[in-house]
Amino acid sequence: MRGASVRGALAPGAAAALCFAALFLSAGSSQSRLFWIGTAAVLVAAIGWALQPPTLPRPAAVFFIAFSVFVLWQAASIAWSIEPARSWDYANRSLVYLAFAAVGALLGGIAPRRLAYAAAALLGALFSWSLTAKVIPGLYSDYGRLARLRYPLGYWNELALLAAASVPIGLWLARRFRIAGGLLLYAALVVVVLTYSRVGIVLAILVALVYLYLDERRLESIGVLAVAWIVGACVAGGALLLPGVSDDGQSHSVRVHDGLLFGLALVVGAAVVAAVLRYVVTRAVNATVVRVVAVVLAALVVAALVASVVRAGGPGSWASDRWHEFSNPVSAQLSNAPGRVVSTSSSNRWRWWQEAWNAFTDHPAQGTGAGTFGLTDRIERNSPLAVVEPHSTPLQFLTELGLVGFLLYGAVLVAIARRTFLPLGLAIAVCVLHSFVDIDWDYIAVQGPLFLLVGALIAGAPAMRRGWLVPVVAAVCALAAVYSLASPWLSEQRLNSALDAAEQNNLLGALDRAKSAHSFNPLALDPLWFEAALTLDNGRALHLYRQARDLEPKNPETWYQLGSFELHQLKQPRAAYRDLNHAYTLDNFLFGKGSTPGRDLDAARCQIDPSTCPR
Repeated sequence: MRGASVRGALAPGAAAALCFAALFLSAGSSQSRLFWIGTAAVLVAAIGWALQPPTLPRPAAVFFIAFSVFVLWQAASIAWSIEPARSWDYANRSLVYLAFAAVGALLGGIAPRRLAYAAAALLGALFSWSLTAKVIPGLYSDYGRLARLRYPLGYWNELALLAAASVPIGLWLARRFRIAGGLLLYAALVVVVLTYSRVGIVLAILVALVYLYLDERRLESIGVLAVAWIVGACVAGGALLLPGVSDDGQSHSVRVHDGLLFGLALVVGAAVVAAVLRYVVTRAVNATVVRVVAVVLAALVVAALVASVVRAGGPGSWASDRWHEFSNPVSAQLSNAPGRVVSTSSSNRWRWWQEAWNAFTDHPAQGTGAGTFGLTDRIERNSPLAVVEPHSTPLQFLTELGLVGFLLYGAVLVAIARRTFLPLGLAIAVCVLHSFVDIDWDYIAVQGPLFLLVGALIAGAPAMRRGWLVPVVAAVCALAAVYSLASPWLSEQRLNSALDAAEQNNLLGALDRAKSAHSFNPLALDPLWFEAALTLDNGRALHLYRQARDLEPKNPETWYQLGSFELHQLKQPRAAYRDLNHAYTLDNFLFGKGSTPGRDLDAARCQIDPSTCPR
C-alpha cells in the first residue's frame, strides 16, 4: 500500500513536471538547460526505481538494455573521437533521454488514455503559448529578426514536428470531447503552417489519413478534422498576409499592430470551431459525402500533378528537374519565407548526407565519435555554410558511431515498434519518421517527452521491491550520471566566471578559474586557450596550445590558435606558417577574405618570403 501511494504521488506529478520543463524551459538545444532538466530526470528515475521498480516485459527489457548500451557506446567513443568534448556532451544528452524513459517506466500500468489526455493538455498549452508570442511581441523579441514560428522550442521544425504528432491525439480526443479535440487540431494546423516546415505539413496530413484509415469510428472524427482545419487554414492564411507575423526584419510597432490582428483572428477562429462543433457538426459524417469529397480532393491533387508534369515537358524532365532542385548545392539553401513550402530542395541536406556517408566509409566500425559531424562538415564542406548535424539522426549515428552504434540505435527503434494505443503509437511513429530528415536528437523538448511516453507504454506495473540490489544499483547509476552531467556544466560556469574576472582586470583570479574549468572538463578546448592567453610564461602557453591541438588534431581551429600564437608571441614565422597553412588545408573557409586567420597566414608567408608581401 505504501509503495502504491508513493507511485501515485511521485511518478505522475514528476513526469508531468519534467515534460513541462522540457517543452517550455529547455531553450532549444541549450547544454545548461539540459543539465538542470536532465539532473532532475536522473534523480526522479533513481528515487522511483529504488522505492518501487517497474516490471519490464521482454520488449521493455530489450529497449532499456539496448538504450543503455547505446549510451555507453557513445561515452566510449570519447576515446577515439575527433572532438572528445563534444562526444561527452552528446553522450550526456542521450543519458538524459534514457533517464526520461526510466521516469516513464514508473508510469507503467497507467491506462494509455490517461497518457493521451496529459499529452493533449501539454501540447495544447504549448501551441497556445507559442502563438501568444506572435500576438505579444514582447514575449519573444527575436521574431523581429526571423519570423518563422519557433518559440519556445527555438527551432521551427521541432515545433512543427510536435504539431504533426498531436494530430492523431486530437482526432482521438475529438471522439470524447469534440470541442477540445477540434481546438487542438485547429491550433496544430495554425502552428505547423506558420513554421513553414514542409516535412511537418506533410506529416500532419499523412498521419491524419493513416489514423482515419485505421480507426473503425473514423466517421465520427472526419467532421471535426474538416472544421478545425478549414478554419485553421483561413486563420493561418490570413496570418501569412500580415508582415508583422510572417515577414523577417519587421519593426516592433508593425509586429504589435499585426500581432493584435492575428490574435483577434485566432480567438475568432477558435470561437467559430467551437460553435460549429457545438451546434452544426454534431454527429458522424455521412459515408457517401466523405467518399465524394475524397474523390474530388484526389482528383484535384492528380490534376495539379499532371499539370506540373506537362509544364515541365514530360515525366522524365519533371523528375530530372525535381532531382536537380533537391540535390543542387548552388540553390540548396532556401530562404525562410513562406514560399519555401512549395520547394523540393533538400536545403543542403543532400550535401550533408553525402559528407556523413563518406565519413562512415572511412571509419565504418566505430565512427568519428558521438556528436562530431560538425567537424566532419568543416573538413569536407565546399561552401561557407557550416552545420553540426547532417539532419538525419540515423545517418548521424551511422557516421559518428559506426555500425556498432547504428545497430544499437536500430535495436532501440525495433523495441519501440510494438502494438500500442493507436493515437500515441502514431504520434511516436511521426517522431521517428521526422528524425530521418532532421536534428531531433538535439532537442530535449521532443526527445524527452517522447522517451518518457515510450517508457510508460512498454513497462509494466510497478512491483514490490525485494532486497537491496535495485536501490544500490539505482544510487550508483544516479551518482555516475549526475557526475557526467555536472562536470562539463561546472567547467562552463568556471570559464564564464574567468571571463568575468578578466573583464574586471582580475587576471590572477581569471587564471585560477580557467585552470579550474580545465580540471572539471579536461577535454574542453576553451579553458586551455583562455589559460594560454592569460599566462605570462610563453613556454607554458605553447604547451597549452599544443595540448589543445593534440586533443583535436583534425580541428582547424586548434592549428590556427597555435599558429597565431607562434606568429604574434613567439615571433616564429616558419612554425606559424606551417601550422596556419595546415589549418587552411583542413578548412579554407576559415580563412575567408579579410578574416583574421587569413591575415595571419598572409603575414607569416610574407615574413618567410618577402616577395609575397602585398605591394
